[in-house]
Amino acid sequence: MSKETRRVMARRGRFMIAVAATGAVAATMALTTTGSAAAKTATVAATHACGYSAPVGPTNPSGIYSTLSSALKSVYSSDPGALNASPWANSKPVKGPWKIGYIAFAITNPYNQHELDGLKTQFAKAKAKGLVTGSLLTNIPATLAASTPEQEIAAMQQMVREGVNAIIMEPIAGAPLVPEIDAAGKAGVPVILTDIPLPQAKYGVVVWSQNQYQADAKTLGLVKKGNLLIVRGIAGNPNDVDLYQQKIDDLKYCPNIKATSIYGDWDNASAKTAVAQYLAAHPQGVSGVLQDGGMMAGVIEAFQAEGKPVPVIADDECYAGDLSWWLAHKSSYTTYGACFNGYQGAYVFFNTALRVLAGDGPKYQTLEIPAPQVTNSNLAKFAVPGLPLTSPNEVGGPTTAWCSDACLNSYFNKPGTPGGL
Repeated sequence: MSKETRRVMARRGRFMIAVAATGAVAATMALTTTGSAAAKTATVAATHACGYSAPVGPTNPSGIYSTLSSALKSVYSSDPGALNASPWANSKPVKGPWKIGYIAFAITNPYNQHELDGLKTQFAKAKAKGLVTGSLLTNIPATLAASTPEQEIAAMQQMVREGVNAIIMEPIAGAPLVPEIDAAGKAGVPVILTDIPLPQAKYGVVVWSQNQYQADAKTLGLVKKGNLLIVRGIAGNPNDVDLYQQKIDDLKYCPNIKATSIYGDWDNASAKTAVAQYLAAHPQGVSGVLQDGGMMAGVIEAFQAEGKPVPVIADDECYAGDLSWWLAHKSSYTTYGACFNGYQGAYVFFNTALRVLAGDGPKYQTLEIPAPQVTNSNLAKFAVPGLPLTSPNEVGGPTTAWCSDACLNSYFNKPGTPGGL
């Protein structure tokens, strides 16, 4: 894809590549069933009620998946790829203190900035314990235009030459980076991939939240029937592909819902425009919305701008503004959400890197860690009252809210983060 046909956008901890030719709104795609397909859907729907989160994987269930605890089997059932043992599972400890690098695309939102700030904080704590040396080495372009796969590949090569022991990376792309990720791994440098499904990178350590599947399914259970609008992220993005497919699989249990999808680019302004245009062209209305990627505020604004009631919207990748709006309407509004902030992400990514270097042995190539789930009953723990809908603040909570040290133990052969961090 040429630079002329691609623009890069950033959201909380996910890379985003948008095809500029599609603009803010991609062509809608209606999901309909006819003939034998409809009969098959009806048969599937009869086995579970609408609101069921369909297991989509892994593709090799007879492998390492069969050895998991029931709790982890439930988690990994939403991973559509193969679940393999990590090549670092039995690696020997690397002599410290360690040099750590961080590669990311340009910072354009609070999550990304907080992730960087959080990594620096975690690095300082580790340095005080004698675990790391120097400063956190960073390679972050100043602009999105400069954020390319080629830039990240060059950054990995440079850091390996400089003798880093581990790299934490916010990938701008998927497949183009795989050869260099594996080359770094073969050179003894693990690359911790932050929240992107990339199982084809054998030597990468994927830390993936896949945090939308539960909230999406439960939201469908609230909608039950009518017209559903799916606001997708970025066309061609692997994370968007996997999240969308999960929605489609869940919809098989909801035969009374007719769904249409548009693209919102994981950006509130783009989502607002896309949804407003859709509503203007479809006066029949919408019974519910599934969105992933922090676009709830933009979706709400679109309904308000069109003078339409706000339907049930899955609050995937929550921000403080939409949580505050939800809290203010709690008496008459029910939905589900899932989210964590940049500091919480930094805690998990950094401590995963330290555990790998300490020889603690990540059991799996992909560490799938569900995000905290938000409901009407626990909303007050996450939401701050009185914030504007468009507040750029992130969801609150302690640094360990996504995954604590005890939580990480489930994914490693040896328990405990080095230095007790």
